[in-house]
Amino acid sequence: MTITDVVVVGLGGGGSNVADEFSKRGFLGVAINYSSQDLGSLTYVHDKQKLLGSDGLGHDRQSAIELISEHTDVLTSFLHKHCERAEVIIVCFSTGGGSGSGLSTLVISILSNMYPEKAVVAIPIIPHNEESTTALINNQQVFEELSNIEGICIAPVDNQKAKSNCLSIGKTKIYNLTNQSIADHFYALYSYTNESSKSGSFDKKDFINLFKQEGYCSIAEVIDVAYWLEKEKLSLNPNNMKKLLRAVLNESMFAPIEYDSIGKAAIIIDTEDEDVIDNIDNSIFDDFANRPIDVFEGIYNNEQSNFLMVVLTGLSMCQTRLSEIDAILEKRQKELENLPRTNTAFKSKFSSLSLPSNKPVQKKEKMSTQDILNMYRKR
Repeated sequence: MTITDVVVVGLGGGGSNVADEFSKRGFLGVAINYSSQDLGSLTYVHDKQKLLGSDGLGHDRQSAIELISEHTDVLTSFLHKHCERAEVIIVCFSTGGGSGSGLSTLVISILSNMYPEKAVVAIPIIPHNEESTTALINNQQVFEELSNIEGICIAPVDNQKAKSNCLSIGKTKIYNLTNQSIADHFYALYSYTNESSKSGSFDKKDFINLFKQEGYCSIAEVIDVAYWLEKEKLSLNPNNMKKLLRAVLNESMFAPIEYDSIGKAAIIIDTEDEDVIDNIDNSIFDDFANRPIDVFEGIYNNEQSNFLMVVLTGLSMCQTRLSEIDAILEKRQKELENLPRTNTAFKSKFSSLSLPSNKPVQKKEKMSTQDILNMYRKR
């Protein structure tokens, strides 16, 4: 059965791959792209929209806007068709490419304008530090534009985190793991809206209201609390649970968070260990400048692995990460400025050399056979 109250819109190659993972887990997922090859590689999405004018943009995000300007009706019709019934609209895209980054803020603005009552969640995927200068510049432009859109929730995924945590595997596998993790986090959270509990349930209204909060979002998921406590060398108490969550947030795939504000939060605890439940309270928010406006709790005992998830929304922009990319771009700009002037002219010392084969052949008088014979007779 398809989950229709949450729709996932994938933009470009990277975003569409994430939408494919959501669709694999039962969400309604659709993809929009200029590249027919990228769309053809998708397996699970429920619908695809091939945009006209190009078959790939090669990191040129401005071209995405220029090309779509003549076909906006096609785009809005496709979005309306699939998003009308949803309560939460998730838009996934890579910020470094052409199609996804170029279309991202336009699509989000259209959706926010069409459905001001719905929760619109942007999932921008930030390139890692070694990616091209163009990709990093595209990222900064996207975040500038996102900062001007009101009323949306932004959950920035950071490929630099994934690269740092998975040094021993290739880029393709890292991206696949990241895409799967994004879908897994949201599926795990959404799945609890169908669970009941005497101690407090996290329902669909909570899910919607959590992501209606404007600002940035991050998710900390602990599959086994006991394992993480041992890993961080912490005993089980409220203060150490706060330290544990901070450690998990630092290692998560989401961009580093800022602690100067928080809007809302969700706490999901699924364990048969009552000590874990008793040692998680609102003190986990002490690091923030304020307490959350609202905290949605769900306490269950279905898992024996001591599962814990904390979702934070209404955070400040990930300024630390964006400033890091600014510093990288500044360094690269200085490197380019210090390069010697490129010389494309070439003059060979031997381009006019006259080779023997190029000299005119002197005309040679023919000898008679008798003259040739006489040459040898003299011997």
